[in-house]
Amino acid sequence: MSAGTRTSEPMHNGIIEVSDLEFDRVRRYAREADDVYFERRGGHTFLVTEA
Repeated sequence: MSAGTRTSEPMHNGIIEVSDLEFDRVRRYAREADDVYFERRGGHTFLVTEA
């Protein structure tokens, strides 16, 4: 894999909106990030990392 290749979508400040994503994709993001929790804000669901 080259340095410019991404395996997942980037997280902005450790937060990614997952409201409209399929479960398998959200689970993959959670596994890659390791220490995460879900947060609901304004009708949207976010995956938040502790790192």
